[in-house]
Amino acid sequence: MFFKYKTIFIILIILLSGCSLNNSYHQNELGNVSILIETPSDRDNVLLRENLKRLINTNQKSQSKYKLDASISYNSSETLSVRGLNVLNSTKATINYRLVEIDTEKVIKSGSFNSFPALSSSSSSLYSNEIARGHIKDRLNLVSAQKMKLILKVTLSRLN
Repeated sequence: MFFKYKTIFIILIILLSGCSLNNSYHQNELGNVSILIETPSDRDNVLLRENLKRLINTNQKSQSKYKLDASISYNSSETLSVRGLNVLNSTKATINYRLVEIDTEKVIKSGSFNSFPALSSSSSSLYSNEIARGHIKDRLNLVSAQKMKLILKVTLSRLN
C-alpha cells in the first residue's frame, strides 16, 4: 500500500516538474530583431531610451530593420488621500510612440499609452518634494519602458 502511494507521488512530481521547466527555456523574442530607438534629448527621454535598450537587448550586429520613435511626458495633479485629510500628488506618464519599418518607411504601429498614477505626499520642504518627484519619474520611466517592450513583442510577433 505504501509503495503504491510512493510511486504515484513520484510520478506526480515528475509530471509537475516537467511542465514547469518547459517555460524556463524561452528566450527573448526581441533579441533576434534589431530596433533603432530614437527619443528627444532631454533627461527623461534619454532615460527612456536607455531603459528600452537594456530591456529589449536588440541584436546590434545586424542592420536595423525597425525604428522606434518614442517620447515621454509627465502630468501631475493634486488628489486627496483616502481619509480626505492630506493632499497627495498624483503623477502619470504619457508615452507617445511610433514603430516604423526602415526599408519601406511603413508605419507598423503608432499610438500612446498612460502609466498608472504614482502617488507622493506633499511636504513643506521644496527639496524633498523635488527629490520625490525625481524618484517617481524614474520609476514611471522604467514601468513605461517595460510596457513598451510588451507592446513591441506583441506587435512584432504578429508580423512574423
